Amino acid sequence: MANAARYFELAHTEETSGNESAALLLYLSSFCDSFNSASEDYPCGTVAKIRSLQNRLSLSDLQLLSLVHSYGPLSDAECQKLLSYSIYGCVTGIKTILSARICG
Repeated sequence: MANAARYFELAHTEETSGNESAALLLYLSSFCDSFNSASEDYPCGTVAKIRSLQNRLSLSDLQLLSLVHSYGPLSDAECQKLLSYSIYGCVTGIKTILSARICG
């Protein structure tokens, strides 16, 4: 099982237990790891969970993005942009970041 899936499982457990802040951080880790590991699976469900918890915790987009840390080949800024593009459905932005990673 990939790390992204493990993070997602842990996040779901924390969310079910009512630990929304911990769940959010784990969902963010799952999101970033799915791109860092070059998974073919786009993390749609993870993005929905992140957005839901963001709203429940009353976090602004800036506050949410400040919690994103990559721990992988992509930089924090790249993962932050990927999350922002994912939330707002900017497929072109996502593809641009990922293609730069492949070429760079």
